[in-house]
Amino acid sequence: MLTRRALLVSAVALVAGAALVTTATELAQAVAAGTSAALRRVLRVLEPQKGPWVNNNFWGDQFTGPFPATSGKEIAILPKNTIMYGPPHVHSVQLFRSDTAPAQNADIRARVTYGCGGVNNSFDCDWLHGAQFSLVCNKVDITAVSYTPTDQDPYTPSSKHFFLGALVAKGSLAQGAPLTYTTQRISIAAAGAHDFPVLDLVRRVTVLVGPNNNNDPAVPTGVTLDFQSAVGVSLVQYDAQVCAGSRMVPVPGGTTSVRIRCAATRDIALQWELGL
Repeated sequence: MLTRRALLVSAVALVAGAALVTTATELAQAVAAGTSAALRRVLRVLEPQKGPWVNNNFWGDQFTGPFPATSGKEIAILPKNTIMYGPPHVHSVQLFRSDTAPAQNADIRARVTYGCGGVNNSFDCDWLHGAQFSLVCNKVDITAVSYTPTDQDPYTPSSKHFFLGALVAKGSLAQGAPLTYTTQRISIAAAGAHDFPVLDLVRRVTVLVGPNNNNDPAVPTGVTLDFQSAVGVSLVQYDAQVCAGSRMVPVPGGTTSVRIRCAATRDIALQWELGL
């Protein structure tokens, strides 16, 4: 006798155009002959084609407007996906943007908050046009955060409008360039130093040295990267020449900050690569 599950499989196979099976042996033979493929085709057909994601901006939204008047201001871009029904899945996110006119000293980062059930995480990244990444989650929220790219001038936004958008879809994707987070560019005086705390999810880093970034790995820069632990132990040191041409270097395990020392006055920013 066939079990209730076997009868259900047989019935679905019949709907799919497969022969009816009446015994366990015939069921096994039918599966071997490709009935399982027919079942998968039926399941794809039965996947709903309409739902709350249609025309409600659950899976994609955009914003058009002027730059925020102050640094640190958040703008909701995709705030509605607080509950994705069913168990957690891999979801892919794509960011896009277009600026009518570049700001003088203002820019936008993305703040991504995601989670499964009661576990939540959040990270910031550079909002680059076409940036793509995947997350394991059943909720995701994306906001834009204004910031000041350099400390040498006050926050100066453009009066023109800018355009931001975000899309979310179920499934993974072949990620292109990794996400990055670029720190504010600061001036470090001769013989001075500055500690940059390591962000969550960071795996590699490069140092951007101004006014002219070094593109020759054979030329010392007089700028030292010192990877330090929580108790101030130096784990490894490099001259910034290892970052020539914006080359990334690995962040050693146990690093909590990167101390930058400059022999002469330099403008310094770090660009972190996020390990998503």
